Amino acid sequence: MTETSPTGDATAAPPPHPYTETALARLMLSHALRETAECALHGMATGDDASSTVGPGDYVREAARLARLAEDVQRWAAIYERERGTSWEEIGEALNITRQSAHTRFADHVKKWRAPLDKPEKILPDGTPDDERIPYGARYAPGHPRPAYGTAEDTARDMDAWLRQHTGPADHWDDQENPISGGLPRYPTTAMLMLADRVSHRLLEEQMVPDPQAQADLCDRRVALYERLILEGDAVPTDIRQWIAKDRARAAALRATPGRGVTWDEMAGPEPVTAQTGDDQ
Repeated sequence: MTETSPTGDATAAPPPHPYTETALARLMLSHALRETAECALHGMATGDDASSTVGPGDYVREAARLARLAEDVQRWAAIYERERGTSWEEIGEALNITRQSAHTRFADHVKKWRAPLDKPEKILPDGTPDDERIPYGARYAPGHPRPAYGTAEDTARDMDAWLRQHTGPADHWDDQENPISGGLPRYPTTAMLMLADRVSHRLLEEQMVPDPQAQADLCDRRVALYERLILEGDAVPTDIRQWIAKDRARAAALRATPGRGVTWDEMAGPEPVTAQTGDDQ
């Protein structure tokens, strides 16, 4: 698949943006449901009931494990409901308990989920969090080094395949090629631009005079997102081409001055419009 660049050239389709945080919570809920389903399926067959490998109490232990997995499903369901904007009162009503009881039962789990998303240990160049506290399977994003335990993209593909293997004609998703990943929302380009600002803030927090190459990379990232916004043709700001020219000039000026940074006060002032004017800083 190809698209036309803002200059009229044919280009390859850009990679998909990362899944949203709401999508990651939904992915983890699907993951918990899969584990519960696998446990239930494991206990259904009767062929080994008379086997010497089955000891006293094994079925009770399996039932207890299934109950624990079901509790995990409920916790992830509450986390997902909060991510999608459901109030504690609504969650309590769904469980026939009070708002306070729902908050008491699930608030710590929601807080634990949100902690690495709100204040991650590291930020990837696209602004998404990189933190080992983010659960297995719920990691951002295409185009970045892959953690040993996988990413959200890996997990979604794996669960698509698993669900397809366990799908019958009566299942409502029978005609869907990607029954898990197909419904997971991704960030729009406008939101990715907001995440780029997150990178700016992190650079400022870590270094009062950030590395010029890191700043230049961020400028290039914004240019790519601006150009993608033009390609998408949805609510394109009237000044976007000036923003592109400004960030290109800023990146060129930064790359022309290796070894020294540009303070954020300087960057916030009058911007160079060409690489040459940037050399006069």
